[in-house]
Amino acid sequence: MKITIDDAILEKYKIHIAECLYWFLYAKGCDIKEIEKELIDNGLAEIKEGEFSAITEGKEDLLVSVLLQQSVTIDEKWFYDVADALRAVFPDGKKPGTAYYWKDSTAIIAQKLKTLKNKYVFNFTKEQAVRAAKKYIESFNGDYTYMQLLKYFILKKDPSTGELRSDFMSYITNEGQEDLDNNLWQTHLV
Repeated sequence: MKITIDDAILEKYKIHIAECLYWFLYAKGCDIKEIEKELIDNGLAEIKEGEFSAITEGKEDLLVSVLLQQSVTIDEKWFYDVADALRAVFPDGKKPGTAYYWKDSTAIIAQKLKTLKNKYVFNFTKEQAVRAAKKYIESFNGDYTYMQLLKYFILKKDPSTGELRSDFMSYITNEGQEDLDNNLWQTHLV
């Protein structure tokens, strides 16, 4: 069975995705309490403060992988090609003072790209991706102390807010805009 849920259609009928999924499971004769028990037994969900909680910490990537394998129709090879092109732009080795590689693996980078495309319906070309990465790296003028790893440049969850952020998407969306010289204010001092 293949199910597609379109946000625009849900909005048209004023149905929240949670309601739609619950309704579908009910219509299929599923026992929600039994599903909760199975998720907990399999380590995919947990009970917090006596209540069924959401996804077990660390299992979010598994859920994303399962959903992406179901919903992304673009050729897998394309994501791997873009991932390899981005990896070629980022520095070699590990970020100083950390145990993390700048580039990570092609598979991880491809998954981040798929997640970005799927979550935000964000279209970009391989050329745009490479230009964005080069521009991002150049903005550090050789001092990479505060530069993000490639996977976080593409997509990162803000630990304080839980919101997703993408400098990669921002660079592509704002491509061609001139950067203001932040030191320009000094020339106007009397």
